[in-house]
Amino acid sequence: MSRDVRLFLQYIAPSMIGMLIAGSFSIVDTIFIGRGIGKTGLAAVALTWPLVMLFGALGDMIGSGAAVIISQSRGAGDEARAQKALGNMVSLQLLGSIAGGLPALLWLEPLLRLFGATPELMPDAFVYARIMIVGAFAGMFMTGCIAVVRNDGRPFLAMWLVICGLLGNMLLDWLFIMVFQWGAAGAAYATVVSQALAGILGLVYFLSPQTMLKITGGSLKLSGRAVRHICITGIPIFGNMLSIIAMLFMHNFQALRYGAVDGLAAYTLVAGLESVGSLLMSGLAGGVQPLTAYLYGAGKHRRQNRIGNYGYWTAFGLGIVLMLGAFAFRRIMPGWVGLTGQVGALAAHGVLLSSPAFLLLGVIRVAGFYYQSTGKIADASLLIYGDSFFALPLCLFLLPVWFGMDGVWLAMPVSRVILFAILCYLWFGKRRKEKAHVDRPYFAERVDGTVAADR
Repeated sequence: MSRDVRLFLQYIAPSMIGMLIAGSFSIVDTIFIGRGIGKTGLAAVALTWPLVMLFGALGDMIGSGAAVIISQSRGAGDEARAQKALGNMVSLQLLGSIAGGLPALLWLEPLLRLFGATPELMPDAFVYARIMIVGAFAGMFMTGCIAVVRNDGRPFLAMWLVICGLLGNMLLDWLFIMVFQWGAAGAAYATVVSQALAGILGLVYFLSPQTMLKITGGSLKLSGRAVRHICITGIPIFGNMLSIIAMLFMHNFQALRYGAVDGLAAYTLVAGLESVGSLLMSGLAGGVQPLTAYLYGAGKHRRQNRIGNYGYWTAFGLGIVLMLGAFAFRRIMPGWVGLTGQVGALAAHGVLLSSPAFLLLGVIRVAGFYYQSTGKIADASLLIYGDSFFALPLCLFLLPVWFGMDGVWLAMPVSRVILFAILCYLWFGKRRKEKAHVDRPYFAERVDGTVAADR
C-alpha cells in the first residue's frame, strides 16, 4: 500500500465515521419523536429543521474555513496564522449565534408559519425551535472543534468527539422523551446538552499539552484580515449546508402541499436518509480536504491531485452501496420511526424514487471541497450554490407539477444529474480553454488545472 493511500485512509475513515455519527443525531431524534409523539410530532419538528440548520451552516462555515486555513498555514510553516484562525473561529461563532438568534427568537412564530406550520403543528414546532436557537452556540462550537481537531492531525479524536455527542443524545432522548414525556422539548434539550458535552471535550483538548493550537485571550481578539479569510474560505461549506437546508425547506413545502401531513411525515424518513447520505459524503470530502489543503500549501500538486482522485472514485463506489442499501431496506425502515399503514407505504415509495441521488452526490461533494482546499473558491461556489439556488429549486417546483408527489421524490436524483453536468464542464470544458497546460496525466489535474510540481 502506497504512502498516499495509507494517508488517504487514515483521514477519510474517521472523518466519514464521524460525519455518519453526526448525521445520526437527526435519525435518533426522528426515531424517538416518532415513537414518543407520533406523526404530528415528526411533521412539526421537520418543519423547524431548515431554520435550526441555518445556525449549523453558519458554524460549519466558520469552523471549516478556520480549519482549512490552519492546514494551509501548517503546510507553509506559519504557526502564528494557524493560532489566530482558531481563536477568531470561537469569537465569530459566539457572535454569530447571538446576532442570528435574537431576531430569530423575536420573529419565530411568523418564520414557522412561513415554513408551513399549521395550527396543528405550531405548538411542537415552536417549542423545539426556540430551545434549539437558544442553544445554537453549543452546536456551532462542537462543529468547529471537530473540524479543527481533524485538521490538527487528530482525525480519530475528532471521530470520538462526535461519538460522545451521539451517545449522550441517545441517552437523553430516551430519558427526556420516553421517561419524562417532555415531547418535542425533550428532543431539543437532548440535542443541545449532548452537543455542549462534545464541545467541552474539544475545549479540553485545546487547553491540553497535546496540541500547539491554544485558545488564548490574544487569539480570541478579532482581526479583520483573519475574519475575512475565514469567511471567504468557508463560503463553499456554507453553501454545502445551505444545499441541505434548501433541500429540507423546499421538500417540506412541496411534501405538505402535495401530500398534506402524511406526505410531510413520510418525508421525514426520506430526509433523514438523504441527510445521513449527504453528511457521510461530506465526511469523505472532509477527510480529503485537509490533505489537499496541506499539499496545496506545500506546493506538492501531483500528490494533491492523486488524493483528489482517490476521493472521487471512493465517493462513486459508496454511492452505489447507499443506493442498493436503500432499495433493500425501504419496506422495513418506515417502521423504525413509527410510520405504518398508508404513511409507511408512502415513505417506502419515496425511498425507492429518491435513493438514486446517492450515485452522484459524493462525487459532486468531493469536487466542491477539493476546489475549496486548492483556492478555487469560485468553482467550488458554482457547484454548491448552483445546487441551492438553481438545480434543486428547479426540480422541486417543476417535477411535482407533472408527477405530483412522485415529483417531490424525484427532485433530488434529477438535480444531481444537472449538477454533474456542471461539474463535467469544469473538468473538461474549462480544460479545453486552458491551452497553456499540456501535461495532465491524472484525472484530478483536469479539475485542479495545475501542472504537477513534485513528480
